Amino acid sequence: MKEEPVPFEKFAKIGIFPKDLEKMPKELRDPILSGHISPLMRVNVPIGDNSSVSVPMKIQLVRDKNNNLQLIAYQVHKEIDNKLRLTDSELERVRRGEVIRKEFQEGDNRKMRYVQLDKETNSLMRRDVASVKFDEKLAEMEKIKDIGLGWGQKEAAAMGKPVELEVGDQKVTVGVDLREPQGFKVMRGDMEEWKRQQAIRYDDAHEGYMGYVQTDENRWEYKQVVDRLRHKESVQMTEREKIDKKEEKKKGLSM
Repeated sequence: MKEEPVPFEKFAKIGIFPKDLEKMPKELRDPILSGHISPLMRVNVPIGDNSSVSVPMKIQLVRDKNNNLQLIAYQVHKEIDNKLRLTDSELERVRRGEVIRKEFQEGDNRKMRYVQLDKETNSLMRRDVASVKFDEKLAEMEKIKDIGLGWGQKEAAAMGKPVELEVGDQKVTVGVDLREPQGFKVMRGDMEEWKRQQAIRYDDAHEGYMGYVQTDENRWEYKQVVDRLRHKESVQMTEREKIDKKEEKKKGLSM
Protein backbone atom coordinates (compact mmCIF):
# COMPACT_ATOMS: atom_id res chain seq x y z
CA MET A 1 0.00 0.00 0.00
CA LYS A 2 2.96 2.31 0.42
CA GLU A 3 3.35 2.60 -3.35
CA GLU A 4 -0.03 4.30 -3.67
CA PRO A 5 -0.94 7.88 -2.72
CA VAL A 6 -1.94 8.09 0.93
CA PRO A 7 -5.76 8.43 1.22
CA PHE A 8 -5.58 11.61 3.32
CA GLU A 9 -9.32 12.29 2.99
CA LYS A 10 -10.12 9.03 4.79
CA PHE A 11 -7.72 9.80 7.65
CA ALA A 12 -9.12 13.34 7.96
CA LYS A 13 -12.56 11.96 8.89
CA ILE A 14 -11.10 10.68 12.16
CA GLY A 15 -8.97 13.77 12.80
CA ILE A 16 -5.64 12.58 11.36
CA PHE A 17 -4.43 15.18 8.86
CA PRO A 18 -1.27 15.21 6.68
CA LYS A 19 0.75 17.05 9.33
CA ASP A 20 -0.32 14.44 11.90
CA LEU A 21 0.85 11.59 9.70
CA GLU A 22 4.16 13.37 9.15
CA LYS A 23 4.70 13.67 12.91
CA MET A 24 3.76 10.05 13.62
CA PRO A 25 6.61 7.86 14.83
CA LYS A 26 7.86 5.68 12.00
CA GLU A 27 7.05 2.52 13.97
CA LEU A 28 3.40 3.63 14.08
CA ARG A 29 2.97 5.20 10.63
CA ASP A 30 4.64 2.56 8.45
CA PRO A 31 2.58 -0.45 9.65
CA ILE A 32 -0.65 1.55 9.27
CA LEU A 33 0.17 2.53 5.68
CA SER A 34 1.15 -1.09 4.99
CA GLY A 35 -2.30 -2.32 6.00
CA HIS A 36 -1.58 -3.74 9.47
CA ILE A 37 -4.00 -2.98 12.28
CA SER A 38 -2.59 -0.18 14.43
CA PRO A 39 -1.85 -0.39 18.14
CA LEU A 40 -4.24 1.49 20.39
CA MET A 41 -4.39 5.21 19.59
CA ARG A 42 -6.22 8.09 21.25
CA VAL A 43 -7.30 10.31 18.36
CA ASN A 44 -8.94 13.75 18.33
CA VAL A 45 -12.03 13.08 16.19
CA PRO A 46 -13.79 16.18 14.73
CA ILE A 47 -17.43 16.59 15.82
CA GLY A 48 -18.24 19.94 14.23
CA ASP A 49 -18.14 23.52 15.48
CA ASN A 50 -14.33 23.38 15.27
CA SER A 51 -14.30 21.02 18.25
CA SER A 52 -13.23 17.41 18.71
CA VAL A 53 -13.48 14.54 21.15
CA SER A 54 -10.61 12.27 22.18
CA VAL A 55 -11.43 8.67 21.24
CA PRO A 56 -9.31 5.54 21.88
CA MET A 57 -9.35 3.25 18.85
CA LYS A 58 -7.40 1.12 16.43
CA ILE A 59 -7.38 1.80 12.70
CA GLN A 60 -6.59 -0.25 9.62
CA LEU A 61 -6.39 0.29 5.87
CA VAL A 62 -7.99 -2.65 4.05
CA ARG A 63 -9.07 -3.46 0.51
CA ASP A 64 -12.60 -4.37 -0.46
CA LYS A 65 -13.42 -7.01 -3.09
CA ASN A 66 -12.94 -4.35 -5.80
CA ASN A 67 -9.42 -3.62 -4.51
CA ASN A 68 -10.38 -0.16 -3.23
CA LEU A 69 -8.82 1.11 0.00
CA GLN A 70 -11.08 1.52 3.02
CA LEU A 71 -10.11 2.92 6.43
CA ILE A 72 -11.73 1.06 9.31
CA ALA A 73 -11.80 2.43 12.86
CA TYR A 74 -12.35 0.15 15.86
CA GLN A 75 -13.36 2.12 18.94
CA VAL A 76 -12.82 0.86 22.49
CA HIS A 77 -15.91 -0.69 24.09
CA LYS A 78 -16.57 -1.97 27.61
CA GLU A 79 -18.26 -5.11 26.27
CA ILE A 80 -18.16 -6.72 22.83
CA ASP A 81 -19.81 -4.36 20.35
CA ASN A 82 -22.18 -6.90 18.79
CA LYS A 83 -23.57 -4.78 15.96
CA LEU A 84 -23.28 -7.86 13.76
CA ARG A 85 -25.80 -9.66 16.00
CA LEU A 86 -23.75 -12.79 16.48
CA THR A 87 -25.40 -15.60 18.42
CA ASP A 88 -24.24 -16.51 21.94
CA SER A 89 -22.33 -19.51 20.60
CA GLU A 90 -20.66 -17.39 17.92
CA LEU A 91 -19.69 -14.76 20.51
CA GLU A 92 -18.14 -17.47 22.66
CA ARG A 93 -16.11 -18.72 19.69
CA VAL A 94 -14.68 -15.29 18.87
CA ARG A 95 -13.90 -14.75 22.57
CA ARG A 96 -11.75 -17.88 22.37
CA GLY A 97 -9.84 -16.33 19.48
CA GLU A 98 -11.54 -18.18 16.64
CA VAL A 99 -12.38 -16.66 13.27
CA ILE A 100 -15.90 -17.42 12.09
CA ARG A 101 -17.37 -17.32 8.61
CA LYS A 102 -20.96 -16.15 8.36
CA GLU A 103 -23.43 -14.85 5.77
CA PHE A 104 -24.99 -11.44 6.44
CA GLN A 105 -28.03 -9.77 4.89
CA GLU A 106 -27.44 -6.22 3.59
CA GLY A 107 -30.52 -4.81 1.92
CA ASP A 108 -31.31 -7.09 -0.99
CA ASN A 109 -27.85 -8.66 -0.94
CA ARG A 110 -26.24 -11.37 1.15
CA LYS A 111 -22.51 -11.22 1.88
CA MET A 112 -20.22 -13.91 3.27
CA ARG A 113 -17.77 -12.46 5.81
CA TYR A 114 -15.02 -13.50 8.17
CA VAL A 115 -15.44 -12.14 11.71
CA GLN A 116 -12.73 -11.92 14.39
CA LEU A 117 -12.62 -10.24 17.80
CA ASP A 118 -10.03 -7.59 18.63
CA LYS A 119 -9.68 -8.14 22.37
CA GLU A 120 -8.18 -4.73 23.22
CA THR A 121 -11.10 -2.75 21.76
CA ASN A 122 -13.85 -5.40 22.04
CA SER A 123 -14.69 -4.62 18.41
CA LEU A 124 -15.62 -7.25 15.85
CA MET A 125 -13.31 -7.07 12.86
CA ARG A 126 -14.97 -8.17 9.65
CA ARG A 127 -13.90 -8.64 6.07
CA ASP A 128 -15.73 -9.91 2.97
CA VAL A 129 -14.57 -13.42 2.14
CA ALA A 130 -14.21 -12.30 -1.50
CA SER A 131 -11.72 -9.59 -0.49
CA VAL A 132 -9.49 -11.93 1.52
CA LYS A 133 -8.89 -14.32 -1.42
CA PHE A 134 -7.58 -17.00 0.93
CA ASP A 135 -8.60 -19.82 -1.42
CA GLU A 136 -6.35 -18.33 -4.11
CA LYS A 137 -3.44 -18.23 -1.66
CA LEU A 138 -3.90 -21.89 -0.75
CA ALA A 139 -4.07 -22.88 -4.42
CA GLU A 140 -0.91 -20.89 -5.07
CA MET A 141 0.88 -22.61 -2.20
CA GLU A 142 -0.19 -26.04 -3.46
CA LYS A 143 1.21 -25.25 -6.89
CA ILE A 144 4.50 -23.64 -5.81
CA LYS A 145 5.31 -25.82 -2.80
CA ASP A 146 4.02 -29.07 -4.36
CA ILE A 147 1.80 -29.85 -1.39
CA GLY A 148 -1.58 -31.49 -1.36
CA LEU A 149 -4.40 -30.34 0.88
CA GLY A 150 -7.07 -32.82 1.85
CA TRP A 151 -10.75 -31.98 1.50
CA GLY A 152 -11.09 -31.58 5.26
CA GLN A 153 -8.15 -29.16 5.42
CA LYS A 154 -9.52 -27.05 2.58
CA GLU A 155 -12.95 -26.94 4.20
CA ALA A 156 -11.47 -25.94 7.57
CA ALA A 157 -9.33 -23.22 5.96
CA ALA A 158 -12.31 -21.83 4.03
CA MET A 159 -14.24 -21.57 7.31
CA GLY A 160 -11.44 -19.44 8.81
CA LYS A 161 -9.63 -22.08 10.84
CA PRO A 162 -5.82 -22.36 10.78
CA VAL A 163 -4.39 -25.37 8.93
CA GLU A 164 -1.04 -27.06 9.53
CA LEU A 165 0.91 -28.08 6.41
CA GLU A 166 4.04 -30.11 5.69
CA VAL A 167 6.29 -28.14 3.32
CA GLY A 168 9.37 -30.23 2.69
CA ASP A 169 10.83 -30.96 6.11
CA GLN A 170 9.17 -27.94 7.71
CA LYS A 171 5.76 -27.35 9.23
CA VAL A 172 3.85 -24.28 8.12
CA THR A 173 0.54 -23.04 9.50
CA VAL A 174 -1.79 -20.83 7.48
CA GLY A 175 -5.05 -19.24 8.52
CA VAL A 176 -7.33 -16.23 8.35
CA ASP A 177 -6.14 -13.32 10.51
CA LEU A 178 -7.91 -10.03 9.85
CA ARG A 179 -5.16 -8.07 11.61
CA GLU A 180 -2.92 -8.79 8.63
CA PRO A 181 -2.99 -6.58 5.50
CA GLN A 182 -4.10 -9.41 3.19
CA GLY A 183 -6.48 -10.90 5.77
CA PHE A 184 -4.54 -14.12 6.35
CA LYS A 185 -1.26 -15.23 7.83
CA VAL A 186 1.40 -17.76 6.77
CA MET A 187 3.70 -18.77 9.63
CA ARG A 188 6.52 -21.24 10.09
CA GLY A 189 5.68 -23.68 12.85
CA ASP A 190 2.93 -26.05 13.95
CA MET A 191 -0.53 -25.31 15.35
CA GLU A 192 0.80 -24.84 18.87
CA GLU A 193 3.21 -22.18 17.64
CA TRP A 194 0.32 -20.48 15.81
CA LYS A 195 -1.67 -20.31 19.04
CA ARG A 196 1.34 -19.03 20.96
CA GLN A 197 2.03 -16.28 18.44
CA GLN A 198 -1.61 -15.22 18.37
CA ALA A 199 -1.58 -14.90 22.17
CA ILE A 200 1.47 -12.62 22.33
CA ARG A 201 0.57 -10.03 19.71
CA TYR A 202 2.35 -6.78 20.54
CA ASP A 203 -0.73 -5.07 21.99
CA ASP A 204 -1.32 -7.89 24.48
CA ALA A 205 2.15 -7.29 25.94
CA HIS A 206 1.40 -3.69 26.98
CA GLU A 207 0.16 -3.55 30.55
CA GLY A 208 -2.45 -0.87 31.22
CA TYR A 209 -3.54 -0.50 27.56
CA MET A 210 -0.52 1.45 26.38
CA GLY A 211 -0.56 3.10 22.97
CA TYR A 212 -0.14 6.38 21.11
CA VAL A 213 -1.92 9.58 22.11
CA GLN A 214 -2.50 12.48 19.71
CA THR A 215 -1.88 15.58 21.82
CA ASP A 216 -3.38 19.02 21.32
CA GLU A 217 -0.11 20.09 19.71
CA ASN A 218 -0.55 17.34 17.09
CA ARG A 219 2.33 15.41 18.57
CA TRP A 220 2.21 11.68 19.29
CA GLU A 221 3.18 10.36 22.69
CA TYR A 222 3.41 6.76 23.83
CA LYS A 223 1.54 6.37 27.11
CA GLN A 224 -1.54 4.88 28.72
CA VAL A 225 -4.49 5.09 26.33
CA VAL A 226 -7.19 3.34 28.36
CA ASP A 227 -7.39 2.90 32.14
CA ARG A 228 -7.43 -0.87 32.71
CA LEU A 229 -9.47 -0.53 35.93
CA ARG A 230 -12.24 1.61 34.49
CA HIS A 231 -11.96 0.69 30.80
CA LYS A 232 -14.69 3.18 29.96
CA GLU A 233 -16.48 2.78 26.67
CA SER A 234 -15.59 5.70 24.44
CA VAL A 235 -18.31 7.28 22.35
CA GLN A 236 -18.62 10.58 20.54
CA MET A 237 -20.39 13.39 22.33
CA THR A 238 -24.15 13.35 22.02
CA GLU A 239 -26.04 16.45 20.99
CA ARG A 240 -27.19 16.81 24.61
CA GLU A 241 -23.62 16.81 25.90
CA LYS A 242 -22.60 19.45 23.36
CA ILE A 243 -25.54 21.65 24.36
CA ASP A 244 -24.65 21.26 28.04
CA LYS A 245 -21.06 22.20 27.28
CA LYS A 246 -22.17 25.35 25.46
CA GLU A 247 -24.47 26.28 28.38
CA GLU A 248 -21.57 25.90 30.81
CA LYS A 249 -19.46 28.23 28.67
CA LYS A 250 -22.25 30.82 28.65
CA LYS A 251 -22.55 30.66 32.44
CA GLY A 252 -18.83 31.09 32.76
CA LEU A 253 -18.87 34.18 30.57
CA SER A 254 -21.76 35.74 32.52
CA MET A 255 -20.06 35.29 35.89
